[in-house]
Parts: sequence; C-alpha cells; structure tokens
Amino acid sequence: MLTLVPGSAADGTPVELSALTRTPMPADVRGAIVTPVHGRLMAAWMPLSGPSRIPRGRVLLSWTPAGVGRTDVTARLGLAGTQALLAVWPGLRGEWSAVVRPTVAEVTELHAALCLATAVLDRLAD
Repeated sequence: MLTLVPGSAADGTPVELSALTRTPMPADVRGAIVTPVHGRLMAAWMPLSGPSRIPRGRVLLSWTPAGVGRTDVTARLGLAGTQALLAVWPGLRGEWSAVVRPTVAEVTELHAALCLATAVLDRLAD
C-alpha cells in the first residue's frame, strides 16, 4: 500500500521527487516509489507498515544523510517475485533527483518494453 507524499494533490497524484530530496526520509517509510511521468520523477512513500514488496517495474529510492550537505541514495527495482539492487549513489550533494533521473527513467522504460515483448511472444506462442 502506498501513501501519498505530504503536499500531494487530493486526487491521489504523487508529488515530484525533487520536492522531497532536501530533507531526510520520514522514520516510518522504506523510501519513495518513483515513477517517471513526462520527464519528471513523481514519488509516493512506501510505508514500513505495508508490504515490503516493491511493485513490479517500479523503483524504490531510499536516502540517508552522509555528512554535511551529502546524501547516500539507493535504488531497488521491483521484479516478479523479488527485488534487485539497481544503483547506489554515495555522497550526493544538494538536490539530487536530476542525478538519479536518467537511471530510473531508463530502467523503468526498459522493464516496460521487456514486459510488452514477453507478452507478445507469449501470445504468438499460443
């Protein structure tokens, strides 16, 4: 179950990740589930109290302070039945969402393309 990021729209739309990157993660979340939307990274919190499984094809970003003005960021990708460590960015400075955006966007688009190709191949095989 995902909860909305504080300040997000009442209709359930997540907020832009860059709105979150200057502050530590709340203590009651695993991280932020991130979805690329029209070139922007939109995020919603994944609470500790919910399931630990990352939705398939989604990226969970978590971050911790790493000294004055620095942040360690970790990305995990949800796969069928498991999750995989996608990337680690140690010691990022300032507003870091632009640094992780290319990796997150490319991996989620690649995952979607592979799922589509698999579905087409399965259908052709039937």
